[in-house]
Amino acid sequence: MRIQKTSFLILVVISLFSMVSCQDWFGGSSDDPLLGDTSLSLAVQEWSKRIDKYPENDEYRFKRGMELAKDRRFKLALPDLNKAIELNPTSADYYVGRGELQMAIDNTKAALDDYKKAVEVEPSNEKALLTLGQFYLIVRQFDNSLSVFKKLEKVNPSNPEGYFFQGMTYKESGDTTAAIESFRKAVQIDLYHYNSLLQLGQLYSLNNDTIGLSYFRNATLADEFSDEAYYGLGLLYQNLGMLDSAIVSYQRTIDLNAQHYFAYYNTGYIMLGQNNYDRAIEHFRIAVKFAPEFAKGHYMLGLTNESKGLNDQAKVHYERCLQVDPNFDLAKKGLERIK
Repeated sequence: MRIQKTSFLILVVISLFSMVSCQDWFGGSSDDPLLGDTSLSLAVQEWSKRIDKYPENDEYRFKRGMELAKDRRFKLALPDLNKAIELNPTSADYYVGRGELQMAIDNTKAALDDYKKAVEVEPSNEKALLTLGQFYLIVRQFDNSLSVFKKLEKVNPSNPEGYFFQGMTYKESGDTTAAIESFRKAVQIDLYHYNSLLQLGQLYSLNNDTIGLSYFRNATLADEFSDEAYYGLGLLYQNLGMLDSAIVSYQRTIDLNAQHYFAYYNTGYIMLGQNNYDRAIEHFRIAVKFAPEFAKGHYMLGLTNESKGLNDQAKVHYERCLQVDPNFDLAKKGLERIK
């Protein structure tokens, strides 16, 4: 009789266990529609497995949502980010992540709402402040942008990105002096803050100020593969009349970006000024090869050929210039001369 009672109890326990879901005991199944979808990236598939075990884990939802967004699977990503926020409505990072997705699908109003909410739930979150300030900068609400970056400066006065974007706001609003001051602050914190160095080089170049050379050089140290920094350096050298140094910088630009047609064009311009017509033609030809709609390149080919006395060749290039830009007066005058 005792054996029968024990067997009965075991059966009851087994029966009860079968009635309880795996989720209640071990985390269980979430009935996730993405689970097992092999068309998704391996990272997404791995997060799906974890979500299947722990469907109420907000971090897993957020991570999978961001991976889906990275793969441009926006419709699949949004429910995950919504769920992450539902599970944890006090994380600024979650609102920022969803805001970035909203920006990707051109839903700017929803993006702004999320960025504002991120700052609301975590007023000292630097990423949230930086993102909100950048949003205002993009939509050219400069006062709002500066207000946010000033808050970021109070939260962390050693954040170079905050000063950089503060500088960009000043620059876009036309306050060059304040922009330079902000970019300098960024460089004082991070000696090799590439973007700030590049901006300082460009701003000083506007007045052909030799100070710009040092900023461009430091930018090339910060990023030795930046064709933009080497081109800026070459252009300033050229404007300062340091033509040999300009040619060296333009060649480095071309080494890094073989299709940088401005570097070819400017080198050709220098060669023409030195009466090196063949080298000039060579560079102008490459420039218009990579930029067929570059009217100045066609004009300079015409002018160089005219300088060599090759009027038939000059005529061809002047006419091509006018096909690209019918109002290019110098090309019209060139045609008049060779007639």
